[in-house]
Amino acid sequence: MRKTMTALILTALFASASVVNATAVAQQQGQAQEQMMQQQQNVEITEGMLESFVVAMSNVQKISNKYSEQFQSAEDAEQAQEIQRKAQEEMVAAVNDSGLSPQEYNAIVQRVQQDEELRARLQEMTE
Repeated sequence: MRKTMTALILTALFASASVVNATAVAQQQGQAQEQMMQQQQNVEITEGMLESFVVAMSNVQKISNKYSEQFQSAEDAEQAQEIQRKAQEEMVAAVNDSGLSPQEYNAIVQRVQQDEELRARLQEMTE
């Protein structure tokens, strides 16, 4: 379960990462995080979305594993960024292919981290 939650967290980070000015991120982080959490809490999670999420999560985890070693052995920051960009593109495509948007996927990740009942339902679906 811990491995799955770690993968979910990494996935959320990769799937929602974007290239922006670091100073702007620091200034807007609090507002953006609050707004994102409100949007994610407003998403109604259906059984169909959970089924799509299980498929997406599995595919995203495979992609994460595929790029993990490459990322860790990157020779410099530029190479690490390129590896992360490729992984992110593949993860977003995997999420979209499952029938979810990256926003819906991230909303489910957020909810699973906070909602024990939802986490238990998801765990049952993955067993």
